[in-house]
Amino acid sequence: VAICHPLHYTFIMDQNTCIQLAVISWSSSFLCSMVINVLTLSLPYCGPNILNHFFCEVPTVLRLSCTDTSFTELVVFIFSIIIVFIPFLLIVVSYVRILQSVLRMRSASGRYKALSTCTSHLTVVTLFYGTAILMYMRPQSRSSWAGGKIIAVFYTVVTPML
Repeated sequence: VAICHPLHYTFIMDQNTCIQLAVISWSSSFLCSMVINVLTLSLPYCGPNILNHFFCEVPTVLRLSCTDTSFTELVVFIFSIIIVFIPFLLIVVSYVRILQSVLRMRSASGRYKALSTCTSHLTVVTLFYGTAILMYMRPQSRSSWAGGKIIAVFYTVVTPML
């Protein structure tokens, strides 16, 4: 909104809109997290409960269960679409619109400034969402892949540092 419609920004992004966006984001994330955690922690676990991971991530914890986890995996997948994939698509659509606006700018220095800001932000967004999609939207049979630890480092350590 700030780049595509700068003169309408204060009208479109008023305090109510900001509050609504924050409440929707926080409540949907909280609800999804609670459902996934309740489903995951209600499973029976047997044997040595040792994770080959840096922290208790849902796909890793699910592998410790000694029962069928297909329902929980399906719920994780569906919530991953809601919490990870849809926001990523909305961000990509926003950047396409921003790119269209930037390319219509007459000033070369303005285009450069806008593109350099957008490029660095889009790089971090792609790194974060790309690794989260790889981690949470793949079949459980592939979750034992050792690269899961490296992926987790990217979206928990590298992205915040950038």
